[in-house]
Amino acid sequence: MALTLVATPAEAARSYVIEAESMSLSNFTTATVDQVTYAQGVSRQTSTATTNFSGSAGFYDLITRYNGKVANGVTYSISIGSTVVDSWQTSQRSGTDYTDPRNIDTHTSPKVALADGDVIKLTAVSAGETPRVDKLTIQEYVGPPTGELTLDSPNAILNDGFTWGKNRALGMVFYPGNPMMGHEQEWWRLTDSTHTSVVPGYWGSYVSREAFYNRDISHQSDGAHALGLDAETFNMMRTFADDADDPGQNGWPLWAHSSYGAMYYVDGTGFRELPSPFNVMAKAYKQYLWTGDSKWINDPVLSGYYDSTMGSFLTDHEVTWNDSNPSDEQPVAQMQPGEYTATFFEFPNENLTSAADALGYQYQSMLAYAAILKTRGDTAGSTRWTARAQRVRDHFEAHWWDPASNRYIRGKDANGTGYSSWGHEASFLMMLTGLGDHGPRTSDYLDFIAANDDDLNVEATSYLPEMYYQYNRPAEGWSWLKKLMTGRNAYPEISFLAVSSVIDGMMGVQPDAPAKKVSTVPRLTSEVPWVEIDHLKVGANDLKLRHTGTTSSTLTNHSGGTLDWEAQFYGTLSTISVNGTPRTPQTRSLYGRTVSYVTVPVAAGASVTAAAGAPGGDTTAPTAPTGLVASGVTSNSVNLSWTASDDNVGVTGYGVYLGSTLVGSSTGTSYTATGLSASTSYTFTVKAKDAAGNLSGASNAVTATTSISGNGQTAELSDLTWAGATSDFGTVRKDRSVDGHPITLNGTVYAKGLGTHANSTITYTLNGGYSRFQSHVGVDDEISAGATVKFEVWGDGVKLWESPSALTATSAAQSIDVGVAGVKSLVLKVTDAGDGINSDHADWADAKLIGSGGGAVSLGDSDWTGTPTIGWGTVHKNQSVDGHPITLNGTVYAKGLGTHANSTITYTLNGGYSRFQSHVGVDDEVGANATIAFEVWGDGVKLWASPSVMTPSSAAASVDVSVAGVSSLVLKVTDAGDGINSDHADWADAKLVP
Repeated sequence: MALTLVATPAEAARSYVIEAESMSLSNFTTATVDQVTYAQGVSRQTSTATTNFSGSAGFYDLITRYNGKVANGVTYSISIGSTVVDSWQTSQRSGTDYTDPRNIDTHTSPKVALADGDVIKLTAVSAGETPRVDKLTIQEYVGPPTGELTLDSPNAILNDGFTWGKNRALGMVFYPGNPMMGHEQEWWRLTDSTHTSVVPGYWGSYVSREAFYNRDISHQSDGAHALGLDAETFNMMRTFADDADDPGQNGWPLWAHSSYGAMYYVDGTGFRELPSPFNVMAKAYKQYLWTGDSKWINDPVLSGYYDSTMGSFLTDHEVTWNDSNPSDEQPVAQMQPGEYTATFFEFPNENLTSAADALGYQYQSMLAYAAILKTRGDTAGSTRWTARAQRVRDHFEAHWWDPASNRYIRGKDANGTGYSSWGHEASFLMMLTGLGDHGPRTSDYLDFIAANDDDLNVEATSYLPEMYYQYNRPAEGWSWLKKLMTGRNAYPEISFLAVSSVIDGMMGVQPDAPAKKVSTVPRLTSEVPWVEIDHLKVGANDLKLRHTGTTSSTLTNHSGGTLDWEAQFYGTLSTISVNGTPRTPQTRSLYGRTVSYVTVPVAAGASVTAAAGAPGGDTTAPTAPTGLVASGVTSNSVNLSWTASDDNVGVTGYGVYLGSTLVGSSTGTSYTATGLSASTSYTFTVKAKDAAGNLSGASNAVTATTSISGNGQTAELSDLTWAGATSDFGTVRKDRSVDGHPITLNGTVYAKGLGTHANSTITYTLNGGYSRFQSHVGVDDEISAGATVKFEVWGDGVKLWESPSALTATSAAQSIDVGVAGVKSLVLKVTDAGDGINSDHADWADAKLIGSGGGAVSLGDSDWTGTPTIGWGTVHKNQSVDGHPITLNGTVYAKGLGTHANSTITYTLNGGYSRFQSHVGVDDEVGANATIAFEVWGDGVKLWASPSVMTPSSAAASVDVSVAGVSSLVLKVTDAGDGINSDHADWADAKLVP
């Protein structure tokens, strides 16, 4: 029968709901399940449901609600007249059967043209599963918000990447008819009668989760403002603030909410990461600076959250203030029992109770609170909190510096032991939040980050452009921004940061809407000689900003009244010209870098150009270093040395470059480059720098080729990456004793090895890549009495060797030579021999592995590192993601990995193999819709990528790529940018060749 549609009162105008059982049915019957009446088709047959559209001509979203459990069990299509406008297949769901609400799914066919009288036909073709359709909703097409912000430049990567980021981010908004929505399993939502409609917001989680997480939204909020999403951001930030006084929350915002505003059933309360409450507060205040909207200050929920975070939350986390005697304070928030981590890095090797990123966000939230109190009229309170914030930074400088490693501590445990090794978020967010001296220590620490930032996950890398730009390191900022823009990862944070890293970072926009002011500083590189952004909102003002190089800026105020513009340029300048008239600038420090600036009122409708004049101060660069030589070349390291440079004031340090990339720094005239690949040529140069930031020309270039690793060759353990290292005292060290001295046993000094302390465990993932483990062990000579230790070597849970008796400070070193052929996990243990750990300084001197030289190792038989990530289902060994034999184009493979986009699988190789080989493609269990791309990464470098997007009809592609010297192998599958529906992917016959 034909049905004339009528607008349902509960729906928006021009929105229609058609119950499937009311349509004209062919080969469908009706059945009721838990008060839902379905049109029920027939297994392995074709069924249709038809109706006529009666309404105004226009574009509409057609939303089909149905029940399905089996991937590709039913193929649905929508036709208008004789034209098929959309088709899709059911996806794998987790419900037990069709009565389980977890199997309810929806599919949106967007922007379908309809006219009065059009025949709409829904066709269900069953491949085995019984089709069950609940209803068809026809609603006026809205589409994603558009956003006025635009960018122009002569650089195609920047232009295209910015446009992609803008459109992708706007597509993440919870707008009516968003085709990304409606796939979330409904069982948990159907039990919540208080959250019945989608709230204003946007994605802040994996795309498979219709949810927003407080860490993600806080980070995405700057980009969201630039795109006009202020209402969405306010609702989500206020929602998090409103959580804090709920029973059992103790001041904590929930970690995640669903798109309906309810606590998200995944991770909702389970993650309490100490930086997050401070991060929410600091970013909420930043929105006030962008918008000038007083609700960010005066809203009672937000206002109460600010007060409680700076009050009871700090107190509950052991912070004490003594304004009259600051030396009696304890200003660092401490993680409490039951909380998840002290840092945003979720996999620390140590049990940290405080971390530098948490302290940095605490510092930022305290500065925000001081400004909030000033806005409220509480001048005394504002002054008090400003002073407290400064004392936090001073405390960090005095008590979080490790003189042994000559760098900042990124976390401390309950005993007060500090850790200064690489700590992911705990390291780079320390800098982003403004801790540090903003001088030589900060500069060296940024070099340390630059030398370690290639092992980060995609969310972590999204912070790097803004961090480098903030400290006027535009080459590194642009390098990472390019990676975000060209990589185009589906994780929502990436698209928002592709926008905000341009605005906040490259363009250096610093808003102060409440004061009717904006500051800007150009941070361009030679690859991007000019950039223009248009329709950026700061308060009521609609602005256009153009930077030309780093010496000229033009601000146009389209509307919104007169705005004060602080035009900044790096360096100490004698003049800044405003519309051609020279003016004497002022100077101040911006994160330790001197900027010269003038403040200019820009009326509505006016444009003003500011241009940097002649520089003042020390502008003389050091001479270039000379005599650069390489020595001590191993399979993954090179020693470099050079002759010192001269400077009119004084050289403060040297930067070591690999090509044009800064890889490390030194205050002396030598440096050891580590983490290199075996059998690879590297070309290094060195540049000197002085206190004014002047950089010399490059030294002579030196090229060194690393030696072969694996396949019978020696690999020093101290040159490899351990899977984990714990010690009951101090920190496990590479090529040093636990006290930081050269490793020494019975008077013999060893250049290589591991220094540790009882009780300790050091784990290496070998995955069968080596044949023997060798070392000399004993008590380091830095201890003369009191030590008693025992050494043990374990392979895959089996003890392979132990010292026959306890070793003391007077014992002769013992030698180990034990077979590890086929061993996947090597564990080195030192125990206290049962009498306590006093003075138990232990060395694994000259610890090394001998390559296996054996046959290929199947990844289907190997252990991956950590837990693979996957957009749907579970990664399977030797089976497809659905649990079937791995099959590509009719060929069945006994070994391999079955996965699903988007996925990441990591293996620790530690240089034990020479090649990785596999066949890749869409598993034959998928008949249509899949679009995927494969990538192989080694130590943060992309080694191989599928040449084009792969579909079910694509021939399998073959991979054969060198992994010589690679420590960490990462296999990635992406959704090719169009969502993960049906993206079943195989790494067939994946193997490592020694």
